[in-house]
This record gives sequence, structure tokens and C-alpha cells, in this order.
Amino acid sequence: MGISNKLLIGALGLAFGCALPSLHAQEKTLRLYNWADYFAEDTLARFTAETGIKVIYDVMDGSETLEAKLLAGGSGYDLIFPGDTVAERLMRAGSLSPLDPSRLTALNDIEPGLQKLRTHYVHSSQATVPYTWGTIGLTYNAEQIHQRMPDAPVNSLDLLFKPELAARFADCGISMIDSPDEVLAVVLNYLGREPRSARPEDLAAASDLLRKLRPYIRKFQSQPVTDLVNGNLCLSLGYSGDMTQAQRTSDSAGKNTTFQYRVPREGTTVWMDAMAIPVDAKHPEYAYAFINFVMRPENMAAISNFTGYPTSNAKARPSVDASMRNNPDIYLDDATYARLIPGKDISQADMRARMRTWTRFKTAATQ
Repeated sequence: MGISNKLLIGALGLAFGCALPSLHAQEKTLRLYNWADYFAEDTLARFTAETGIKVIYDVMDGSETLEAKLLAGGSGYDLIFPGDTVAERLMRAGSLSPLDPSRLTALNDIEPGLQKLRTHYVHSSQATVPYTWGTIGLTYNAEQIHQRMPDAPVNSLDLLFKPELAARFADCGISMIDSPDEVLAVVLNYLGREPRSARPEDLAAASDLLRKLRPYIRKFQSQPVTDLVNGNLCLSLGYSGDMTQAQRTSDSAGKNTTFQYRVPREGTTVWMDAMAIPVDAKHPEYAYAFINFVMRPENMAAISNFTGYPTSNAKARPSVDASMRNNPDIYLDDATYARLIPGKDISQADMRARMRTWTRFKTAATQ
């Protein structure tokens, strides 16, 4: 064998040897797509330390982006965290892989109330594992509300939806979550109508109620925590986690502020984020490993304590911060579960009609 051949073989061997670590690294990499700050601070590091699987964590900027990526195919993700109605549409479109229950270790540990809610999601229930969840309700600055109205009906949507009451809190600031589907569902249910309706008469009734409130709404936003803590708002219709996050931020800043949250007695919407494996995931085995890892009670409790949202594993509850665990408006009883409105995958035509109603409300003159 000539020197040139030896050199060639040596070079090929070196190239092949160099390629092995690269291939190995690719095989031991999990790509996931989730909201920002939606794990405990050490969740990913502990998963990698235990399994040797590295995690590429891409941050989701909106459910619409997630849906577009998955529907287009070839997203490159092994595990995603869609909301309930997004998961319904993705599964109906064939973008999610049905899960193998034999490969999941904690399905029987899911909160009983969430198990019942999952039955409403006929397409995606076999392709998702619940992750975190919550409700839409009233977060408020207790002192400011009671200063203005000592007997304020804080557990009722009357507090916000009756214009004569909303007017009493307008000076300290009212915000509303910028989510037409959620707000309209809450309003229509309050009016005794079908929450996900797009019938003209139902949307007209919702529009009439909202129009009367418009002069008193200071902001439309989905993350009111900073304004609540800074004193720019005293009442917000939004996510249940807003209260926990506002209280923690206030306490860490040394402010003597008490925030509270109430699930409206009239009923409200519930949302549930889930874990799902895309149908074209390159490493579904790593996705299963991650699902099983985070579903352990100690890991779910750490995630709940960090994010301020309850997690799906019932066995995690004893390790969740008492301020959440013992709050009946965060961890719900059966009677409260019965008042919740699950998400619904409605038609594009209905969604457009609801969006038009919302846009007219948001852009209406405030006088």
C-alpha cells in the first residue's frame, strides 16, 4: 500500500472518528418548544445530568407561531407545549403523534378534575399530557378595592361587568386580558348564553355589555403583573397565576401589598397547557423521557413553585407552596371545577366574527 493510500485511509479514519461525537451529540439532543420561564430554574440541567440528553429550548412567542410551525411540517421539534384548543387543531390536522400509554409513567397521577376536563378534547386527549393549567378570573389589590368599596363582591364578575361598580375602581386602574376568545366566553357565560357562540344576537349582547365598560378599562394586556405591583392597576381580569407572581414580586421588593385572586362564582374559562410530540419528531424517545421526568411529583412541584401555576400531577400538591396549595381559587374543589368552561376548537368563520366584536370593543371611544 502506497503512502498516498495510507494517508487517504488515515484521513478518512480521522474524519469518521471526528464525526462520531457529532452524531452522538445529535442523537442525545432533545429540541423542545415552550413559553419563556416555564420550567423551574434547574429543570433542564437536572434532566441532562440524569439522562445525558442535552436540551435545546426554543422560546415560543405565541400560540399562532407554534401552530403555523407544526402545520407546515418539519419544525424540527421533539416536544412542544401547546394550549388545549391549539392541540385540538394540531391533532385534527395530523400534526401530533398519538402517545403510547405504556411508555408514560404518571398518567394515573393527573389531577382528577383535569382528567374530567380532558374528555372535552376529543381529538387531542390521546396525544397530550397535561402540564400546567389555570383559570381566568379577578386579580386585585385588596387594600385599594376595599378602600373604594368595603363590601365589594370580589368573588363575582359583577365587580367588573356592572358599569356602576367598575366606575368605582377606574381611578386606580382596571385591565383586561387581551384575549377575545377567553373574554367573550366569560362575558357570554355571565349573560347566560353559549360561551363559544358566534351567533349575531349573542355577540350583540356581549358587545353591549363590553361597550358600557369601555370607559373604565385602562389597559388590555395579558401580563399585568408589573402594573399591579407598581400601583398602576388595582383590578385585572386575567390569568390565575398573575396573583401569585404579583405577590412574589411585591414581597421581594419590600412592598406591603396584598393581592388576591377569585374564580368568579358565575363560572369562567379554564386553560390547560400540555406536552405533545410532533408526528415528525426525530427523537420521540427523548420526548417520552422528558415527559416522565417532569411528571415526577418533586419536579412538578418545583415547576409550580417557580411559575406560580398549578401543575397536573396530583401527587405534587403536598410539596407546592402553601400559599398556592391551600388557596381554593388556585387548587379547585369539585364544585368549582363544575363551573369551568373548557376550551373549544371553533370554526374560522366563528372566530372571525368573535374577533370583529372584540376589535370594535377595544378600539371604541372611551367617552
